Amino acid sequence: MRGSARLGRWIAGSALLAALASPAAAVAADATTAGDAAYSTGRARDARSEWLSALETHPGDLGLLTRLARVESELSEDARGEEIRTLAAAAVDHARAAVKSAPDSAQAHVWLAVALGRQAMREGPKTRLALSREIKSEVDRSIVLDPRIGRAYHVRAIWNRELSSLNMIERTLASTVLGGVPKGASMDNAVADLRKAIELEPDYVNHHLELGRTYLQLKRHDPARAELEKAIGLPATSSVRDGHYQAQARELLDRMPRKKD
Repeated sequence: MRGSARLGRWIAGSALLAALASPAAAVAADATTAGDAAYSTGRARDARSEWLSALETHPGDLGLLTRLARVESELSEDARGEEIRTLAAAAVDHARAAVKSAPDSAQAHVWLAVALGRQAMREGPKTRLALSREIKSEVDRSIVLDPRIGRAYHVRAIWNRELSSLNMIERTLASTVLGGVPKGASMDNAVADLRKAIELEPDYVNHHLELGRTYLQLKRHDPARAELEKAIGLPATSSVRDGHYQAQARELLDRMPRKKD
């Protein structure tokens, strides 16, 4: 009887705990859904607030951590003053937490590479070069885990383009920081990776913008024009920053030499 009574009390206690836990889980699920809805309609700051709220009760949730890493790195692009560094650092922190929570998640490694890349854009040459090593490591890991994520190839393409375009002073600095420009970094690889990204995610506006930009650096005007026009013509539904990407594509097109008849 005593054993049965203890079992009954344990079952009752477990039921009580489950009942207490369910409202929190429901609130977190509602906040996640609300954040997704806000993001899909371009309200990035509202999305971030909802996801941060959900993270309070689910601190190791991979989906929430990668969502936050993405939106914070995107918000940092249009922020001003100290908020730029605050958002960029938060994105990196959330992405690192995602990798810690799920070390075999390709998405976690992708968004850490993205967050580090956007953070690097705001740093001086020496810090950018130092971060490039980790960016490449994270993106390579993500591709090994899942070779079907277009954004991984996009990040690697930018890595290739930036490192192969270093000026003489930066190359000297790379010798100090990295032991030289990494082998394999090339514009040809940048083009190949962006084309792979487009193959996997054809409607992602920024893939076309960056491939167009890369072709421009190579003075390949016809394919550059085609990619920039594609970026402008796509629906602005692949990212909250699609409007900015399309504006950049128009600006680049306007600066290009007129197409000969």
